[in-house]
Amino acid sequence: MTKTINLKYKTTTLIKPIPPYNFDPTVFKPSHYPDPLKLYQPGKYWFVLRLGEMVCGIKLINRGTTTRPRVQIVIFSASKLSKGELKEIVNEVKYRFEFQRDISEFFQKFKNDKVLSAYLKRWDGMHGSCTQDLYGLLMIAIFLQNTVIKRSVQMTKAMLEKYGIRVKFDNKVLYYFWTPKEIVNVPEKELKSLKVGYRAKLFIKTSKTFIKESISEQELRKMSVEEAKNKLLKIYGVGPETARILLVEAFHHYDIFEHVASWQQKIYSRLLFNKKLVPTKKIIKYVKKKWGKWANLAASYIWEDIFWQRKQGKNIEWLEKEIRL
Repeated sequence: MTKTINLKYKTTTLIKPIPPYNFDPTVFKPSHYPDPLKLYQPGKYWFVLRLGEMVCGIKLINRGTTTRPRVQIVIFSASKLSKGELKEIVNEVKYRFEFQRDISEFFQKFKNDKVLSAYLKRWDGMHGSCTQDLYGLLMIAIFLQNTVIKRSVQMTKAMLEKYGIRVKFDNKVLYYFWTPKEIVNVPEKELKSLKVGYRAKLFIKTSKTFIKESISEQELRKMSVEEAKNKLLKIYGVGPETARILLVEAFHHYDIFEHVASWQQKIYSRLLFNKKLVPTKKIIKYVKKKWGKWANLAASYIWEDIFWQRKQGKNIEWLEKEIRL
């Protein structure tokens, strides 16, 4: 049964990200499937952060503009934070949301690009970001395997309510994932009762190798792309596609654009070529050749734009057929 943690202590600090920094499209990605892990409102974003045994609630508030960015970080904790704990939390939030990453070169280089310029104007200053830690992303990857988004949503909710942690802060209730050590001792049959199918075995085996291989997110951040990729591939259930997702999402490697999933293929075909279906090799070659070391960031501007349109109420019939939420 999920345990509830109440976080009543509050600590506030103000961060000045490197401009350009566009708060809303950076912290919230509408292309991600809905889950009880986060909450977004224009100018505000809530999520749960766990560092080792420490669990915190984080509220980010936009206090600036794209050219003069200011972000207030409000940290909710179970007890008063030491200076060391505060520094560790703030540094982690800075990394995940790229507060100190300078991407001005990207805008200078492609501001007149025939394909990209319109997207850059709309979302000027959007960075990559990652709310979850590496292990949490692995769990999400399992939920997304070989199914429609609606099923992923159902499975995520069922598993979090049974094995995750329920965190109350700032009059909000959010969830976060179990630890690897917690899930490996759960009988596979018990997991299957939540209708997760073959994923029950994946949750357990992936968590076992995560422990066995002594996966350290901090150490992986210091490695080259190839070193990190090879380490990630040692985790049970992690293939080239999952490794790519992790390298992009968790470690912010903008130059990686090596794989396009079948459902993504249909969407990119429409967005880049205005066709129903274009071979994945052609999509990858086009993106890499056109935007080079910025390939993934460039693609994300085009990708997130269509999902922002959907979130803002536009009915895009062909897109609804693909995501089937």
